[in-house]
Amino acid sequence: MVAASPVPRPFPDPLDVLIRSTAPAASGSVASAAPVRAPGTRSRAGNAMHRTRAALLDGARRSVATSGTKITMSQVAASGGVAKATLYNHLRTREAVLTALLEDEVATVCHVLASRPLADALAALARSLSDHPVLRGLARVEPAALARLGRVDPSVAQWRAARAAVDAALGRAGHSGTDTVLRWLASFVISPAEDAVIADDLAVLLTGLPQVPAAASDAGTRTA
Repeated sequence: MVAASPVPRPFPDPLDVLIRSTAPAASGSVASAAPVRAPGTRSRAGNAMHRTRAALLDGARRSVATSGTKITMSQVAASGGVAKATLYNHLRTREAVLTALLEDEVATVCHVLASRPLADALAALARSLSDHPVLRGLARVEPAALARLGRVDPSVAQWRAARAAVDAALGRAGHSGTDTVLRWLASFVISPAEDAVIADDLAVLLTGLPQVPAAASDAGTRTA
């Protein structure tokens, strides 16, 4: 009797990895996360490592803008101006590259929301999303991937992080309406707009956001 062949496991969808949180690395596996440095410490080796990772992420951006999620490790390394072996020292798979790229972009969104007044932050993010070379590249070569990225999905860790940043920014400005603002920002992932249109839309958005009483806003800030 011939034993039945095992059913092959499907390859992971790169876009699923791009937009969904990944499980913690198993014990003994090699992590692809960025190195963590203790606050206040500096070293030339650590700075060089962060510069290398930044170059790799720039290479990933150029690669995705050109090829969508169907990038290769050789392409990412060449676009980042680093050796392929160096790329593998930081990020071992294409899926790890895509995840790191998305996390870096979301971190930028959170930083902008935390460091600027609400209106300035939202305008800057809408312009950035409209002009983003990765998003516009996906629109050309992989529109289905772009559509999935633009769908606000609370089960996705990166969307949850963005939502928390929007919520905190609104709270500091004395507003509520987190989901409305998040959907407004997500619309520019799919449909870019000119600066004048963004300014007009933003004025309408801010006018319509509910005001939060000062006491409630302060309490929300303290408990966040």
